[in-house]
Amino acid sequence: MGIPPVIGRAGVRAQPWPVMAGRRLLNHRPGDATVERPCPPAHQGSGSIAMTEPATTTATLPLRPTVPAFTRLPARSLVTVEGEDALKFLDGLVSGDLDPVADGRACYGALLTPQGKILHDLIVARAGEGRLLVECATGLAADLIRRLTLYKLRAKVKIAPAAGLAVAVAFGPGVQGPGGPGVQSNGNDVLQVPDPRKDGLGLRLWGPEAALEAFAADTGLTPVPEAAWHLHRIEAGVPEGPEDLPPEQGLALEHDLDRLNGVAFDKGCYVGQEVTTRSKFRGQVRKRLFVVDATDGAPLPAPGTPVMAGEREAGQLRSAIGPVGLALLRIDRTAEATDGSGPALTVQGLTITARPRADG
Repeated sequence: MGIPPVIGRAGVRAQPWPVMAGRRLLNHRPGDATVERPCPPAHQGSGSIAMTEPATTTATLPLRPTVPAFTRLPARSLVTVEGEDALKFLDGLVSGDLDPVADGRACYGALLTPQGKILHDLIVARAGEGRLLVECATGLAADLIRRLTLYKLRAKVKIAPAAGLAVAVAFGPGVQGPGGPGVQSNGNDVLQVPDPRKDGLGLRLWGPEAALEAFAADTGLTPVPEAAWHLHRIEAGVPEGPEDLPPEQGLALEHDLDRLNGVAFDKGCYVGQEVTTRSKFRGQVRKRLFVVDATDGAPLPAPGTPVMAGEREAGQLRSAIGPVGLALLRIDRTAEATDGSGPALTVQGLTITARPRADG
């Protein structure tokens, strides 16, 4: 299954989990002391990433696990699109390439507005003949179903919530990525979906909650807090959900969907294709996502907080874990801040630095 046995606590970096309070991660940073983690009832839609995990006793937990890790993602849900036209129907709507889905792999993409603005970020995989599962943000699942239904017309598909199914993730050393085997089932109701966005992100796990927990135990995955996953994907530069991709507020290329296998420039029409393609070939992408760090290690503020370059706005913060976050920034002002030819980037008085992007 691509997941090696856990090598034991001795293999975990001695780095305790941050202090938590209530439903939000408060002023935490790598290396803070650990406390008992309470059980909050729901995922927050803004501010720090909220936790929805069962309460545990006080323990030292790794912020950056060095063994295969597991956590549930209650802020992600599944929708079924079922019927003989399911694949063709979604392929005409979603920005990504759905051809791999027919071959037993997963697709990443987005449902866009006709103006090219992101509405929903999606992971799609086949779960049987004529049946697709679509992962989306939990708080936006009803809106996704409504929008897909509007586009249904005469397509032979049924669209509904995937009742009884939950989303988890396995990540860390040894957990396969897009280059590994395709979507697999363990024969016990758990679908193992190699994350199609980027190497090293790991496996999405889709199935009943009890089956997911049993799978983690059977394969030797180490349970970690949900925020450990968010730190993992943030440091990889991967946006997820409305904190990073607020509906109708940004274009696909600005948010790096093209760098994450989420835009197919060589397929037929989909909603928002004209704007997306024009932005690509006319070089009109003036903003991009950057991984940013608070220089003094202080926790970053809520998503949507303006990032300033002197007196001028340079962009907006997206999700963050402690002093590490994503930000949608103007490329020119970020370059000036980086090479010293312009003012430094700040957010609510905190100086931040943008990490170099792999594409420059």
